[in-house]
Amino acid sequence: MHFRRTSTRIVIGVALLTSLILPCIGRATPLTTAIVDRMEKGLTLSSAGVGTQGWDGSPRNLTLNIGGPVRFALLYWAGRQRPCDESSPGVCAPPSGVFRDQKIIFDGNTLIGTVTGYEWQPTSGGGPIQNVGYYADVTAIVAAKGTGSQTFTFADGDTSSNLWRLNGAGLLVGYIDTGNFNWYRVMAFHGLDFAYGPDPTPGDVRVTAPLTFNHGSHTAARSTDLIVFTGDGTPDRPENITVTNNPTIFNMINGISGFDWDSNVFPISIPAGVGSTTVQVNSAPIDQNPDSLLWILAALRVPQIDTSPARCPVQFVAGPPTQAIVTISDALSGLGSIVVTQSDNADTPVPPFTVGTNDPITVTSTKIDQTKRSHVTVTVTDVAGNQAICDPITTMLVRDSNAPETQTFRDVPQAEGHITIMNGRPGVKNVEIWVNGVKFKAKSLKDGEQTTIDASSAMHSGNNNVIAIKGGGKKGVSAEIAIWDGVSQ
Repeated sequence: MHFRRTSTRIVIGVALLTSLILPCIGRATPLTTAIVDRMEKGLTLSSAGVGTQGWDGSPRNLTLNIGGPVRFALLYWAGRQRPCDESSPGVCAPPSGVFRDQKIIFDGNTLIGTVTGYEWQPTSGGGPIQNVGYYADVTAIVAAKGTGSQTFTFADGDTSSNLWRLNGAGLLVGYIDTGNFNWYRVMAFHGLDFAYGPDPTPGDVRVTAPLTFNHGSHTAARSTDLIVFTGDGTPDRPENITVTNNPTIFNMINGISGFDWDSNVFPISIPAGVGSTTVQVNSAPIDQNPDSLLWILAALRVPQIDTSPARCPVQFVAGPPTQAIVTISDALSGLGSIVVTQSDNADTPVPPFTVGTNDPITVTSTKIDQTKRSHVTVTVTDVAGNQAICDPITTMLVRDSNAPETQTFRDVPQAEGHITIMNGRPGVKNVEIWVNGVKFKAKSLKDGEQTTIDASSAMHSGNNNVIAIKGGGKKGVSAEIAIWDGVSQ
């Protein structure tokens, strides 16, 4: 049974937030959108920020080091509007059309950002306040500049449509350090979560929602970097950032990137055996006029010591009933979850097990209707976050008439290039297998015989392979057929 490694990926724009799907007016937009989740050898982060509060719209510089091929580049900016653009007296309207400061010029390229989130304060000394954040995927622009120290300009794209305060902009770049042979997982979340501890209105405007990175655990402790982008913080007012299993970070949101903008990088530790880290930006203590905070991004780069997904070899029992017996194991970080995501014409229970176990777990899938095909998909995630997808296809060839029985399977993954024939009693005499038009044949089969045809040479890349199977013999003969990757131990 094959596995497909799905933990090495990037998610860009999977859940782009627009004004049509923003939360209800007045509510916060916590950092819940996973904009990046990628694991790769040598994956490294670089970031830069610039403050823009009180600027005239002319270009400001973002300078950072790019040490290798660019995998992603994300630009963020955020600000506040007081008094807000009201939809009714005292109620701020959600951004619509091209909102204030949504149009910018990045390194000579005019961009209209996507809204990452929106939160309004019903009450302030100058009326209700809108808080809004934007982002743009600038991977192509950044990659085109090449490696080394690079400077990018950030400028106002429409000086006639500005926020009361545009706090600043931050640039997050992921690149491959080709000289670093260690594996890293980068996770990044964005939104727009505002907090001001002594705000006159109770609820969301006083606090941010905690963000949990489910990065997986390992037996060894790991050191990593936490990147946090925030706006509106100043050095003369307190705040803190809490990070589980780490000391609280006090008073570090102070306009480090320029007046009222911070693109901070904090070294943190992940203890052995810990599978998640929770971060929260706090406007506190409330009796000391703490910072008001616009939290728009948090990213974590975690050394990935275990990069191998679990194994899930399979054995087939012809029956009846036909069964696929899957033995699932993970020798490094241990098993985290086993989820049956598809069980067509099959009963596939998962036995209980202890999270983190290195012992093998047996999952037996039993076909329900022996005359029809079954397809089972089991997703296995280890404690480190690696995934394996185990998905055998089984069917029965029955010659009910004088004509040969033919079945066709489409959208078969490349790895599923082995066809196992479990002949019945009485069984078929020969089986022809056509894989993407290439013919394979099993001849002179005996009753009860089991044999496997390796047709992987005819499989194409991707998941669009076509396999047709035809069985010949006397009327009433049958055979169980399994399509899989051939890994049985």
